[in-house]
Amino acid sequence: MEFMDVISKRRAIRKYKKDPIPEEKLQRLFQALRLAPSGNNRQPYRFIFVRDEKVRREIVQRACYQDFLYDAPVIMVACCEPGRSFDTAIAVDHLVLAATNEGLGTCWVGWFDRDAVKEILGIECNMDVPILVPIGYPDESPPARPRKTLEELVKVM
Repeated sequence: MEFMDVISKRRAIRKYKKDPIPEEKLQRLFQALRLAPSGNNRQPYRFIFVRDEKVRREIVQRACYQDFLYDAPVIMVACCEPGRSFDTAIAVDHLVLAATNEGLGTCWVGWFDRDAVKEILGIECNMDVPILVPIGYPDESPPARPRKTLEELVKVM
């Protein structure tokens, strides 16, 4: 897919098929995370890919209360050093665009109980958990949402 097509086709998906994600697709997503830039190349993040059905259910029941997350066959949990969520967001955006290119759907989820997720997954207390991303084959096709014009967004001087 052309890069601008990938960007324009990305949508927040909240309905997923139960189909598992092939390992080779996951490996390409892992590479997208690995290749993302970060300040001073510190790479201050780690990513947990939760495939276990029981653990996904616990995350949804104790931490998010957003049932659509459970339907995705994978929940990616981003972890980072405190104050480094900007670098982490860049890496997560690489993952989201790579997933779109692979025919997978994602959704940025920032509303959840971070302490509960850390407890469920045994994440070190000195790490932040800024974002969750469900990943799976979309079972919906949301339309494109309206965007501001370039004139409203961009000023060239």
